[in-house]
Amino acid sequence: MTVDTSQPPISTTTGTLPLPKEFKKYFWDCEFEQLRLADHSVFIAERILNFGNLPAVQWLLSILDRTILMDIVAKSRNLDKKTRNFWKLMLC
Repeated sequence: MTVDTSQPPISTTTGTLPLPKEFKKYFWDCEFEQLRLADHSVFIAERILNFGNLPAVQWLLSILDRTILMDIVAKSRNLDKKTRNFWKLMLC
């Protein structure tokens, strides 16, 4: 079964809220204040899976469904090989 990651199911309340300020360090190369989970969920998930600490990953797991994250890991070109393998093992 393939999950459509272009529009993951995110509540309208959660999806429009800004990201926690402590995540700014993971998005050094973009306009952090403009990021919204509803619009940029794949990008945000990739960054947190690549660079996030434990609280950031716990936040991500509480917001996005595990099957959505597994699909992002399987399809992402922005995760390095070691990171992809780690998350495949952790999410299965």
